[in-house]
Amino acid sequence: MEMTNMPLPFLEETIEIPSYLTDDSAHLGISALFKLLQEASERHASLLGAGWYELQERGYFWVVSRIQLKIHQLPKWRDKILLRTWVKPSEAATSPRDFEIEDMEGRPLASARALWAIIDTEHNRPQRMNMFDGLFAPQDRSAIGQKPIKIPPVLHPDILYGPKDVVFSDIDMNHHVNNAHYIQWTFDAMNEEFRKTHRLSDMTVNFIAQAKLGEQYKVLTEQISATEFRTSIVSGDNLSEYCRIQSRWEPVILNEHH
Repeated sequence: MEMTNMPLPFLEETIEIPSYLTDDSAHLGISALFKLLQEASERHASLLGAGWYELQERGYFWVVSRIQLKIHQLPKWRDKILLRTWVKPSEAATSPRDFEIEDMEGRPLASARALWAIIDTEHNRPQRMNMFDGLFAPQDRSAIGQKPIKIPPVLHPDILYGPKDVVFSDIDMNHHVNNAHYIQWTFDAMNEEFRKTHRLSDMTVNFIAQAKLGEQYKVLTEQISATEFRTSIVSGDNLSEYCRIQSRWEPVILNEHH
């Protein structure tokens, strides 16, 4: 990965897609894309003096509460992409962050907006963002027109996947399930024929609670239109809800993946 010389309010990186981040069509996987966005967020926050290590010293950590992703086209193995991110003006308890991904000719591939929050390690409570006033250099530029929506609950699930165990490889350095793994669990639960004949165009995720090692999870999915799904990931005993995901898909055009 190469970082270009942009002003500090922006982070811009050139990334060549490695094989271990691709899916069975040799395109960048959706959960892998979420990981790239997370990593870019942390790198930029570190440059601004509010990265993972800086927050740990003060007894805090970052979590993403909502994210919306719009996809025009996914890059393939060995493609080079340009990933750009910046912070938007903070709200009371969230810091919006936008992302743009382009190919090397400047054509748009994807855009996203994430709402990040700072959590107190001791009490697990969100903190007001004004502790970092003057540090983030917020920008009015927008990659997506509005903030991610609050997703309604799943009422009549068509698909039940699980229960499955939360395993060691699901856990990140904050000692709970990495956000991208919820995306992967959702894809694991999908109908294989539908997944092969459709491509994701829009996804919104609401993160509600943190799954931990030793727990179980189930994926409940409700089809709300021919190409739109609503998913809830809940604990094995149905007592906790970890996240909700709303996704919109488009039919794959013949030879699109070749």
